[in-house]
Amino acid sequence: MYVPIPYHIAGGCIYACLLIICILALFYGFRARRNVKKEKITSLSRGFSPLDIQRIFIGKTYPRKLTRALIVHWAQLGYIRVKYVCKYKVKLTCRRIPPVHNDEKAVFFDRGTYVRERDVFLTLFARNGAEITVSINKPLITSAQAKSINEDYAAREDEGVYSAKHYKLKVLTFVLSFTPVFICSVYHCFTNSFTMIIPPFTIIIGMFVLRFLKEGPFFFRLIWSSIWIGAGVALIIMSFHSMFDPLRLGYASVVILFLGSFVLVRFVDYREKNNLAEYSALVNFRKFLLFSGKDKLSAIDYYEVLPYIYAFNIKPLVKRKFATHALPEWFVSENGKRGSLL
Repeated sequence: MYVPIPYHIAGGCIYACLLIICILALFYGFRARRNVKKEKITSLSRGFSPLDIQRIFIGKTYPRKLTRALIVHWAQLGYIRVKYVCKYKVKLTCRRIPPVHNDEKAVFFDRGTYVRERDVFLTLFARNGAEITVSINKPLITSAQAKSINEDYAAREDEGVYSAKHYKLKVLTFVLSFTPVFICSVYHCFTNSFTMIIPPFTIIIGMFVLRFLKEGPFFFRLIWSSIWIGAGVALIIMSFHSMFDPLRLGYASVVILFLGSFVLVRFVDYREKNNLAEYSALVNFRKFLLFSGKDKLSAIDYYEVLPYIYAFNIKPLVKRKFATHALPEWFVSENGKRGSLL
């Protein structure tokens, strides 16, 4: 049922949520860019890990997401030898165990990241000469192993990278993204039936499992959450589609839900200015890889920067700029095939 005054109040609140989310994303997105020191960065320090890139960009390290990057990184440091098995599988042989962090031979950029990375390595290889065959499309360690490693440390990984304000802004953005769906439900309950109070809760359950319960398999969580979210979204759209809806509140609330919680929230990124030096270096190095011509990048060792290319997720965009004809000394291929790792 269309009731003009409540309807337009609801519409104003819904579009106000979208406006606030956009302002937050633009303001803090531009703030992060504005505070980035513009300088030419053509290389990273030796020992700089792909996990350091995750730590600096998102505040936490997820080794399960960086299989290819870590394999190449360890091979470049001389820790492992890689043998071609098939297009998506390689055999890893442990050449030597990474030294402990207080050993003078240890090479790293951030001690905390190095210690965690070394534990991941030790989880895979118990001794020199150990061999394992892995798929480069799957995590090197299980989620249970990753959780066990993280439980060994009392300090938060994001300490010194993000402030409490960062997380408050993220939570605020998620709440604002969900609020339009709740407003639609309340309006429909006020003018029609109280049964429409159900959809927001089914959507909350689905979103919570998808975004915050990382223990289960991703595809299972995706399918399970899609059912709950899809049911709630369908009810919202159907209820507003069947009545006079000049402001398209039903569709707008769904768009804001997904746009805000999956896209715009990524730009609401608050770092203290004294934590932006490392962030600036990575942003500028990524720009160098993306926008430099073949004449500049062909002189750089492709395999030296490959771990970072994987961590930045830009390999398809930059690989053609490098000279990649010769195989690295740590890669063994009896038939000359390279596979998808290189």
